[in-house]
Amino acid sequence: MNNQYYKRYCKDPNSKDWRDWPYLTGDAAVQAPDGYYRILGRIDDVINVSGHRLGTKELESAALTVVEVAEAAVVPVADEIKGKVPDLYVSLKPGFKPSKDIEDRIIKALVFEIGPIAKPRKVWIVPDMPKTRSGKIMRRVLGSLSNKKDVGDVMTLANPEIVEAIHKMVD
Repeated sequence: MNNQYYKRYCKDPNSKDWRDWPYLTGDAAVQAPDGYYRILGRIDDVINVSGHRLGTKELESAALTVVEVAEAAVVPVADEIKGKVPDLYVSLKPGFKPSKDIEDRIIKALVFEIGPIAKPRKVWIVPDMPKTRSGKIMRRVLGSLSNKKDVGDVMTLANPEIVEAIHKMVD
């Protein structure tokens, strides 16, 4: 690209500082005063709820503050009034059973950590998350289930049977 492009959209084309660029994708981290890095997750992975941009990683991290929660995944769901709202899927650590009390504590954790705007539409306590063979949670599948859309081909998942189990819960 020519240099005019950079002058138009970037303060300094040689800068590595994200503030000099108008749009940045990828993962982000911040360094805490003690020298440790805090992983923030995908910069562009946000849910716009009534004009509030909520980071999915922050929502998931807040859910993980509940002792019983092993994994969490947040997906956006279409809403007539708010535009999008979060649906939260969690799987529990071994030995814990799903309960209304755990759901309530997860919701309270999100409200405490982020604020009332972060309250999910629904907390789904699932037996396991749909994952790739490498262990990555397939949020695309969960989003399709929450939005009542076709999940597409799930045969390449490490646990394709879990999709049907979650589908029965969501319907």
